[in-house]
Amino acid sequence: MIIMGASSEGADAIKEIKRILEILLENYNKFFNNDERLNSDGIRLYKRISYYLYLIDQKDIVNSYKKSFRNPTLENILDFARHFIKDVDNIIKISAFNEIYYDTVFKDVKLNDK
Repeated sequence: MIIMGASSEGADAIKEIKRILEILLENYNKFFNNDERLNSDGIRLYKRISYYLYLIDQKDIVNSYKKSFRNPTLENILDFARHFIKDVDNIIKISAFNEIYYDTVFKDVKLNDK
């Protein structure tokens, strides 16, 4: 599914949500606890997304955000992030940078075996 904003504000909102998610994931050690849940700084940053979701107005994405906000585990944040960070290269870059284990990030992604 390609996410489209209702206006130019919606397009800007999508870019801003993606930027926030990339900051969270690229700085995994700063924003997540040892039990892979957002810490207080991570929650503060993740809350900013709610403003931009109002501009997008897509219920499935809003519901995914609400689920991830109620239970801010790495798995739920990644499920929400997949709405905005589609290409595997970005996810690989983010996960390698933060030493997130391959199985955690790519449990649903199938890569071509040699």
